Amino acid sequence: MNKNDFVSKLQGVINQGDDFKVLIYFAMNTENGVCLKKADIKRDVLSNISRGYQSSIQEEIDLFAQDNERTLLDLSSRDERMNVVYRYDLPDEEPSFFTLMREAYESHDADYFTSSKVFNFDNDKLSDINYFIIEAGTANNKVVIYRNNYNVNLMRQSRGRYYISKSETQFDLVREDILRIDSQIDALMFDNEVFITNLSYLDNNKEFASIIINRASEALTCIEELNIVDSIEGMQERLTEISFARRVMRALDSSPITEIPKTDIFEFVRNHDVLKNVLKIENNKIKLPSKKSQDSFIRLLNDDFLYSKLSKRDYESKAKNRIRR
Repeated sequence: MNKNDFVSKLQGVINQGDDFKVLIYFAMNTENGVCLKKADIKRDVLSNISRGYQSSIQEEIDLFAQDNERTLLDLSSRDERMNVVYRYDLPDEEPSFFTLMREAYESHDADYFTSSKVFNFDNDKLSDINYFIIEAGTANNKVVIYRNNYNVNLMRQSRGRYYISKSETQFDLVREDILRIDSQIDALMFDNEVFITNLSYLDNNKEFASIIINRASEALTCIEELNIVDSIEGMQERLTEISFARRVMRALDSSPITEIPKTDIFEFVRNHDVLKNVLKIENNKIKLPSKKSQDSFIRLLNDDFLYSKLSKRDYESKAKNRIRR
């Protein structure tokens, strides 16, 4: 899927006139894990929320129109641009909330008519909401949205804290806890694929971060097997830095450098105006004693060091759109 397909899908979802609707699900923490419960919201309120999500999806579309460089990339790609939407393509592992996104995508509204699948104020607590799943569109043309539930979304009555609101001509105490819902998008799903629009949040998601770290750890093992560095120990200690772990993961998922003979890699380093001063080669191994050298080595694997035949200058570039001949 390319960015035009992505934009076309979103445009088709919101261009359904009055048929466009949203259903809100709460992902509830329970003794048996996280499960979906439909939020029974008054029709006029839900219509207002629907318009909010229509606008948010349109904003996602507009970002592509406003920025010609914005594109759609696989998460495993070695590209580090932030003005992109990432398609989740990591094999074998995925965050657990993907499962509930699929459940919402494949379900019918009637599946949530039973009392056990509807949020009930007598049995359920607002404080048990883990995140929100939003079904947007129509039964035949929709997307499913993931949105994190931040602690600040729940305004709870407590000792020394008072929420007041208008009551005729006076203020009165709000008796119940208040849940705030917005129409922002962290990730969305359609056609059984997940697209990440808010990478900065997911980098702070513990489950997502764990997957990245595991993949990066596997990548370091592969790097060690290439037999071109003296030690991977320093890089292993940095895998809790998610931005670094993501770069390490990408280095092995899509690096063309791993297919190049060691002698060619060493020759490139020795002749590069910058790398020759950062990456030292001893006994046919690249030494990585510092963060600077480790970062430069990962950038090397990601093929970030480019040369312009026109200006005869070296450049470092995270964005690499291949030229199709």
